[in-house]
Amino acid sequence: MRKEIPVAIRIAQADDAQEILDIYAPYVTDTAITFVSALPSVEGIRKKMVEIKKGYPYLVCSMGGKVVGFAYADRYKPHEAYQRNAELAVYVQPGFHGRGIATALYTALFQILKSQGFSNLYALITLPNNASIALHKHFGFKELAIHKADGYKMGARRDVLWMVYRIDDVADSEAFRPPLRFSRLRDNEIETALRMATALLSGVR
Repeated sequence: MRKEIPVAIRIAQADDAQEILDIYAPYVTDTAITFVSALPSVEGIRKKMVEIKKGYPYLVCSMGGKVVGFAYADRYKPHEAYQRNAELAVYVQPGFHGRGIATALYTALFQILKSQGFSNLYALITLPNNASIALHKHFGFKELAIHKADGYKMGARRDVLWMVYRIDDVADSEAFRPPLRFSRLRDNEIETALRMATALLSGVR
């Protein structure tokens, strides 16, 4: 009988920074999936994580005790009027694609963001990237626009697809309520989302 490898979707911790960097590095150095061109340090990853977790979820997927994927939400734009929006990112360790990791991470991420009270979730996808487009369409994202030649990396101009998922249909007349900061979200709401995503991942391996 094959031994089951323990899996978990959980909140990222400071000790995960090196493994997160190991996953992120080839995306920076070898692809245009991210427009970041200078590899961050472990401390830089750690500081960004701490800052993000004040307001948004930052999650990792662990298999056999090793981090093999991560996802987070972050500020969409700095103006107060945009504070119910968030921009998403997800990265999976090369060699672990096709195992439902990104789907499980997004399942938990979405549930937490809904509990916080966010309205619009955005994804910016460097083209071509059929796998990322398919993932976001699976979760109900709609294509907004393609920004032609929006960036330049690895010797070429890159088009960027903007996609959006609208969580609610708030009426214009409804009083504005800012989203609840992640650091103030109730533990049981977070744990419920993490358990659901972990169960989903365990069922597809």
